Amino acid sequence: MTMTRPFLSCGMLFGVIAAAALTGCAPPQSRVREIDAQAGPIFKQMCDTLDGAKAVRFRVRAVTDRPVETGQLAQFHRTSEVTVVRPDRLYGKTDSDDGQWSVWYRGGKLTVLDREANVYATETVPGRIDKMLDYMVDNYDVVMPMADLLVGKTYDSLLADVEEGTYVGLHFVGETKCHHLLFRQQNIDWQIWIDAGKLPLPRKLVITYTQEPAQPQYVATIDDWDLAPTFSDGTFTFAAPAGAKNVPMSGLVAGE
Repeated sequence: MTMTRPFLSCGMLFGVIAAAALTGCAPPQSRVREIDAQAGPIFKQMCDTLDGAKAVRFRVRAVTDRPVETGQLAQFHRTSEVTVVRPDRLYGKTDSDDGQWSVWYRGGKLTVLDREANVYATETVPGRIDKMLDYMVDNYDVVMPMADLLVGKTYDSLLADVEEGTYVGLHFVGETKCHHLLFRQQNIDWQIWIDAGKLPLPRKLVITYTQEPAQPQYVATIDDWDLAPTFSDGTFTFAAPAGAKNVPMSGLVAGE
């Protein structure tokens, strides 16, 4: 799990995994991990369930700690709905304290719309979700939240830098009984709650930035899971709203 700036800097897409984003595509590193015998299989089962779904839809409701001018940490909220069809289609819609955004991606074309300002940017990008995510990091230093849940190879992506993993016990997220796991790696500690029912899906994520002043957190609950969502081709195709202005991606990402 790699943490960097959210996608996009103005707080757009589904909201991370923050100041927080789970970024995928990192290969596993050769290191000795200390993951206990109970945590490992549960986590692997969750990853296999996600990777086995060709299409996924879910909702993320997140709270991010962020320093403001006074030096205090303030909480910012964000709700995102995401639909993914691997390997090359994605739609995301976010409503947040930072603005309202929608994203369409289909086979080599990515469009981001600022719904409040009614401006959008379209860019030609690689034709697979994982490569598109890498492209946005490499070219704009931005990360799509929850990326590790979107591209496959989830187990390797999330545990690439993990040094310790611990099973805490059975705890509830709302009314859902979950396996509660702790992980530690350089600069961050993170926790995940995995549904203990028939489908071992992630229900909550907490990331603590241990090297930052006051150790800010990113807290997300994930629900409305659908591993066989209905959709049409139009779901992933952008149609510009009336009066919308087309701008370069660099300007939209920078909030210009």
